[in-house]
Amino acid sequence: MKTDRDSGKTMRRRRARSRSIAFIGAAALAGILSASSAHAGLRVCNGSVDLVNVALGYETDEGLRTEGWWTITANACSQVLQEPLKKARYYLHVADGFGESRLGGDITLCIREEKFVLYDGDQCWQRGLIEADFFQVETEGKQDWTVLLSYD
Repeated sequence: MKTDRDSGKTMRRRRARSRSIAFIGAAALAGILSASSAHAGLRVCNGSVDLVNVALGYETDEGLRTEGWWTITANACSQVLQEPLKKARYYLHVADGFGESRLGGDITLCIREEKFVLYDGDQCWQRGLIEADFFQVETEGKQDWTVLLSYD
């Protein structure tokens, strides 16, 4: 003989099963959509266990442009440029959640603590900006490039 308590358990199991099936279906659909509509551009993947904030630098007709921030959680990716890449070199600055630089670089450009778009990467202090080390990414002239960040 079934009680109300037994039917409640059955309903919870059915709901849990239908939620997991819907999640698997959504994940499969997302995989199919992303495979068929791959976007060209620059993608940054965080292979660390920490959240990181990424700033980007690249040459434009108006001069050197820096912009930020993209927050990327552990083991996740973010599309930082949405259009096909036109340059062979891009520059990345990676900071942890406390604003501390996580990966060194050999070019110094200007950033801000809040979201920003800046031109001209020099005279940071005179302009009230922060100097930050960026590392160079060579895209080999490809229109689509992924950078995997990994550090200890």
